[in-house]
Amino acid sequence: MNATSVFYICPTCFYACEIPDNSHEHALLRVDPGLPGDERRKPVTDLNGQILSTAPRWFHESMMRVRTTPRSSI
Repeated sequence: MNATSVFYICPTCFYACEIPDNSHEHALLRVDPGLPGDERRKPVTDLNGQILSTAPRWFHESMMRVRTTPRSSI
């Protein structure tokens, strides 16, 4: 079994793959959501434990990286 959980996702069209796909029309983002049980796999919550988004934390972190990183560096 492969212990890594890294994959690549397109923040534009949400295309995903396990290895970099240089032929994809948009820049792909490398994502490591962590192993099962990792906090990054859980939904984003506030200080009271209320769910703010059903998307996992790794998704929000990746989208923030897209917004703050020049396109050529993604």
